[in-house]
Amino acid sequence: MAIVRDPEHSDGAPTIAETGIRVKDVAVAYEHSGYEPDEITQLYPDLSLADVRRALAYYYDHIEDFRSPSSEPTAA
Repeated sequence: MAIVRDPEHSDGAPTIAETGIRVKDVAVAYEHSGYEPDEITQLYPDLSLADVRRALAYYYDHIEDFRSPSSEPTAA
């Protein structure tokens, strides 16, 4: 699924299309909680491994946007 931004959902944060799961939540699970991509699919059963990898790729391509002062990590 694609990464989308909709100002009417998740305050415009990038989400994985058709799931409502924020890219930031996937990144926090990976970076801060130490989950591997296949484990993230167990946390978020609506995501495929490809979705998780796509979300992480988006995160790392836009990392400065996520690390701005207004972007606080959340628990997975």
